[in-house]
Amino acid sequence: MALSRIDETDLLLPLHEGAREEPRWGTFLRRLRERTRADDARLEIGASPLPGIAAERLRPGRVYAAAELDDAPPGDLRIMRVTGRDGASAVLAILSNTRAFSAADGALLSALAPHLAIAITGLAREDRMRARLVMAENVLARAGMGWICFDREARVIDHDRAGGQVIHTLTGASPTLGQRLRTGDAETERLLPLLAATPHLLPRAILLSATPRVEALLIPSGPAMVALLRAPAVNGPARIAAIMALHGLTRSEARLAATLADGASIAEAAAALGLTIETARNYSKRLYAKTGTRGQADLVRRLLTGAAALA
Repeated sequence: MALSRIDETDLLLPLHEGAREEPRWGTFLRRLRERTRADDARLEIGASPLPGIAAERLRPGRVYAAAELDDAPPGDLRIMRVTGRDGASAVLAILSNTRAFSAADGALLSALAPHLAIAITGLAREDRMRARLVMAENVLARAGMGWICFDREARVIDHDRAGGQVIHTLTGASPTLGQRLRTGDAETERLLPLLAATPHLLPRAILLSATPRVEALLIPSGPAMVALLRAPAVNGPARIAAIMALHGLTRSEARLAATLADGASIAEAAAALGLTIETARNYSKRLYAKTGTRGQADLVRRLLTGAAALA
């Protein structure tokens, strides 16, 4: 059965646009229900929308009737599993308690199958891309990094969560799309549009803020500019726990190690942690022995280049 022009307009368009609806495919399912005079129409990604009917029992592309299935719900039923590329799959079902479906209703589902396969393949790829973006943002954030994209007039085009948080720390407000990027430093804000409007092939580093210290690397990206931001690491529980686990340190030793890695001297670290200088020196000797480092500089290098820096 070929889809009619009306079916193409009423069913195919909402089918291909339905992944961006909330709830997904709401318009498509409503129109399919009206088209087949069904009491219900359901579409489930990766599983069966009906309890008791396992998706893996359905041969892809074949339309099943209620009489062919064990554990079918009361009334009449047409159900079909569709597989797309990259492992994408979905099950589409129409149900009726008031009428028996015709052969044309089953044929309509068959005709929709290749279009549904395209739709779920696109959805699966979008979901994977979205998951990758979230993962990439989390990795950058754990490394104390974020990004902000702005145009040649330094108006914000987009930013990630970590980049927005850095700017919020500096100014008390998150970047506003379409508005000039604010850093809290008048000279930097004056310089940003000049740098963005000046074509250069190599990345350029600038200091966004001296206190707290926030550095940025400006990278040209077509007509826009991307600022990679680097903020100081935070010695939270996760970072301390990671240092302890990786190097066999006590909690007190790990806190000292993290403070030294942030650039503090032995005396500064002792004062920050409430230790005597003699105690801090004794801890530091144990730190060097346990981590296999040859002094404070080597210890800092080990901590900043290891996995604990991402905790």
